[in-house]
Amino acid sequence: MNEKALIVCESIYNNNTIKLASAMASRLECKIIGFDEALETDLTSYKVIGLGSGIYFKEHHPKLMKVVEKLNDQQRVFVFSTRGNPKLGNYHEAIKNKLNEQGVKICGEFSTKGYDRTGPFVIFNGGNKGRPHEADLMKAKKFVARVLPQYVYEEKETPKSRNVFVHRECVGCAKCVSVCPMGVFEIKNNRATVKNELDCTHCDLCVTNCQKHAISIKHSNKELIQIAIRHKNKVGLS
Repeated sequence: MNEKALIVCESIYNNNTIKLASAMASRLECKIIGFDEALETDLTSYKVIGLGSGIYFKEHHPKLMKVVEKLNDQQRVFVFSTRGNPKLGNYHEAIKNKLNEQGVKICGEFSTKGYDRTGPFVIFNGGNKGRPHEADLMKAKKFVARVLPQYVYEEKETPKSRNVFVHRECVGCAKCVSVCPMGVFEIKNNRATVKNELDCTHCDLCVTNCQKHAISIKHSNKELIQIAIRHKNKVGLS
C-alpha cells in the first residue's frame, strides 16, 4: 500500500467518479476514502492527494471543498471529476482557486463525461450512457502515470488473470464472491482470488460493490466480443 498517496472521492448518483478513482488508485496503489472520513482524518502525512467528485451545478461537491481546507503548501494535489456536460468548461475553477489560495500545488486535472439521469436527461433515460467507459478509465490511469510517475505501481498480469485484477487492498470480505453471478471469485488465505476468469461477463458488480476498491477489470473490445462468443450457448446461470 502506498502510504504517501491518497484519493478522496465519492460518487453520489451513479458511481461515475468512483470508477475513475478506482482506476487511478490501482496505478498509485493507494487508498480511496470518502468525504466524511477525509474531514475526520489527519491528511498531513500524505504527499499527494487526489480530489474528485461529480460536478454539481458547475462545481465539485461542497464537502470536497471543505477537504481542501485541511491541506497545506507541502502537498501536491490532482483534481478530477465526471460531468454531464460534453465540455469541462470552468467547472474546476472553484476548487483550483481554493487550492491556490492555500498555496497547494496542483499537479494536474482530469475529467470525463459521466452518465447523467437528471433534469431533461430523464426523458431519454439518461445522457452519456455507459460513461465513463473503458477508454475513459484507461485515460485516467495514463493521467496519473504521466503527472505522478514516481508513485505509479505497475500492475502485474498473470496467465490466470488477464483482465480481472484483485489488488493489495483486498481484505477478504467475500463481497465479490456473494455478488458475482458467475462465480468468478473465491477466498483463499483471507484474500479474494480469481478462479475462473473465462466465466466473467464484465458486469462490474464486483468493482462497484467492493468497499476497498480492490478489484479492477480491463475491457478491450476484443475481449468483450470473446465474452459473447464464449457464452452464446449458455442458458441461465446454472
